[in-house]
Amino acid sequence: MMELNDRELGRIVVTPNRRAKNVIARRKEDHIRLTVPYGFNPKRIPFLLQELRPRLLRLKPPPAIRLTEEDMITSLTFEARLVRDPFQTTIRLTLKEGQLRIFVPDEMDITRDEVQQTIRRAITGVLRMEAKRVLPLKTALLAQKHHLTFGRVRISSSGTRWGSCSTRKNINYSLYLMLLPEQLIDYIVLHELAHTVEMNHSERFWQLLDGMCGGKAEELRRETKKFQSDGYRFLAGK
Repeated sequence: MMELNDRELGRIVVTPNRRAKNVIARRKEDHIRLTVPYGFNPKRIPFLLQELRPRLLRLKPPPAIRLTEEDMITSLTFEARLVRDPFQTTIRLTLKEGQLRIFVPDEMDITRDEVQQTIRRAITGVLRMEAKRVLPLKTALLAQKHHLTFGRVRISSSGTRWGSCSTRKNINYSLYLMLLPEQLIDYIVLHELAHTVEMNHSERFWQLLDGMCGGKAEELRRETKKFQSDGYRFLAGK
């Protein structure tokens, strides 16, 4: 993945994808994402932008997702809601028994961009904390079950991939992985653990992963690829 800034187009994120056969351009809330075939020569990007510029300038970003008192964000370990509190003067959080409450003053205009950003950062901070608590343990348990070994587990704020595995068997997860249903979280963990044996997406890799997933690897891959939720869009800006 690489990023660049264009005077007219703004922030551009270029993401290689092994399954992409053509260049795909999408306008996100705060950037343009270009998905390019794996192995795409980065030196071609200036020429690609020049060719696509008229179309990219016409792309409109999706409407911004705003969190209100009626909304709920669901993660693996908690549900987040906004709560009006007449006794509060600032935004305050509590996390208890799987319930994350974001208390906001009665008079606060929660539709303002800066308030939404504060709420987003607050929930993301808890999500990161929970990811660090849960995902390394889940990885260890699934690795033990399938007799695999791995190095360290890191948590990032990547919005372009759920996970990755290095040649040293270190595994990196996006904190947004916690927003998926648990069966899809387990699939991503198993996917990265399979990479500790097979580093590429060869036929042997998919056979190994399919065995670990009870013959449902392709079905789970499709579900993961299609996953969307308003909570994910709000937090990750998707």
